[in-house]
Amino acid sequence: MTSPPRGSRRRRPVLVPVASALGATGLGVTALFGGLKDAPEEPAPKVAQGQVIDQGQFRTQFIKAIDTTEKDDFGGSKRYLELVLKVTNKGDKTTYVGTVPAPGGKFSPIGGFAGSLLRTKPEIKTKYGAQASVISYGIKSQQLHPGITTTVVVKYELEPSATAPTEITVDVGRFSYESFGLRDQTHYWELVSDDKQDTFVPAVAAQVSLPVRQELG
Repeated sequence: MTSPPRGSRRRRPVLVPVASALGATGLGVTALFGGLKDAPEEPAPKVAQGQVIDQGQFRTQFIKAIDTTEKDDFGGSKRYLELVLKVTNKGDKTTYVGTVPAPGGKFSPIGGFAGSLLRTKPEIKTKYGAQASVISYGIKSQQLHPGITTTVVVKYELEPSATAPTEITVDVGRFSYESFGLRDQTHYWELVSDDKQDTFVPAVAAQVSLPVRQELG
């Protein structure tokens, strides 16, 4: 399915000095007034721990990152690097928390909230991929209800002997509310794309860095 044009981050036009244009001959009106050229892409804003990020569809706080262990169903334990977030669904419909993109894999423009957690630095390698869940009163679910702030936990399983990073940085995407097409005016939320890429790659709206601390499970 081909997605319609999306609202996305555009490169800022910069005027070429007029004096240079006046020195040229045989140029059109655009050259006479300086023309346009692309400015260097500005880096995504860096967001501090606990600061609220407006993602369009969601309002998000990255609360903490922890290196922890949890009991499994067989009496043993598993070790995780966990991201704990507070997420508010700003839309008017219940939506699923979604799936965290796999490192090196393709992105989906409609991957749910977790699909906006584009990548981590350093990359956290897990056997089965990261898992995202909504935690409410100790109960796990996959639903984010409109107008409600809930806790979302993203878990990266670690090997028992692995060394966890001292800090983790997350690239975060942003959603826009778009119509399906010219004839079909059904609207839906999707990630804003990086319009410089030939294939769909979400634009990075913000980068948030969190210290990783050890915490008993």
